[in-house]
Amino acid sequence: MRRYVALDSLRGLAALCVVLFHIGNFGAIANLPPFRHGWLMVDFFFVLSGFVIAASYGERLAHGFSRAGFMLLRLGRVVPLHLAVVAVMAVAEFLLFRPWLNERHEIVLLVQGGLLLDGLSTGAGNFYAPVSWSISVEIMLYYAAAVLLPLGRKGLAVAAVTIALSIAALATGWNHFGFGVLLQRGVLGFALGMTCYALHHRIRIELHAWMLTILEMAVVGAVIWRLQDPVPSGVSMLSADPLFALVVFVFAKDGGAVSRLLQTRVPKALGRLSYSIYMIHVPVLMALDGLLPVIAARLVPSASPRALFGPGTFWGTVFTLSEVATVVGLSLLTFRWMEEPARKWSRDRVARRMSVKEVRSSASEGLSLA
Repeated sequence: MRRYVALDSLRGLAALCVVLFHIGNFGAIANLPPFRHGWLMVDFFFVLSGFVIAASYGERLAHGFSRAGFMLLRLGRVVPLHLAVVAVMAVAEFLLFRPWLNERHEIVLLVQGGLLLDGLSTGAGNFYAPVSWSISVEIMLYYAAAVLLPLGRKGLAVAAVTIALSIAALATGWNHFGFGVLLQRGVLGFALGMTCYALHHRIRIELHAWMLTILEMAVVGAVIWRLQDPVPSGVSMLSADPLFALVVFVFAKDGGAVSRLLQTRVPKALGRLSYSIYMIHVPVLMALDGLLPVIAARLVPSASPRALFGPGTFWGTVFTLSEVATVVGLSLLTFRWMEEPARKWSRDRVARRMSVKEVRSSASEGLSLA
């Protein structure tokens, strides 16, 4: 499969937007309007995921690629780091929050988060799995793709009905356990991403680099403008997801000046680290925020943390940049020691499994011919 470098880098930048959103009203950076609505970047992840799955596995699943092998590859990609985060949060709960901070979080949330069931909920916010609701939704979408793609038109019909229900639910605010707003967001974004790949694959219009540059700048500007305009959540998905699909379609060409900028070293590195950045940033931010009173007392003993680190303040900006740098630095470690080994393990297992099947198939054919 061709590697879409610009899109990979955009995923890294989107992850940083989510980090800055969760940092909150600190300094002059995280307080900017686009970052205050950076939660929408999760929907960009869904769109991009649909595009990547269609590009990597669409044809193969439709023509008999092992569903079990596909799911093992995807679970190996996302689950190990998720479980590590849940374990860290569970340790924090019993060693810090309960005995020292007198805060208790329900054990049922630990089970729910660990088993990746949050995608069925009506809202995000599981203490033990802060952002894993989106991973839960992703896994459901992977399974749906594995089941529906080999069914051809029947699978397409089922998908179309589900997409229509998601649009209707988001437009009307229908939000109930089992098919709540979280899963609705995933279905809509993932479907748009897969549609985007189908158009990209079939429409072979060659544009000059300067034309692609104009298009890239236009869609980036549109996203920045969109992130400055808060609207109700359901309407946000319906208006933002098509724009994200357009961004993916344009940058899949990898041909303009912005794409070339995204193919440089730093954006590419952020793209590789994007999943680690996304998964670990909330626990890291919680730990660093806990140090704010200590830091404030060292800097200006007479000032409160809110006054010292508030919106537009110098120290707030320094603290924001320090938090981002810490998240990225720790992401290098989790990527190297957890994410990559887990991905390699799952790939090796699937490769061995498929090789064994090929050997067995050849032996069976030999016996029948004999």
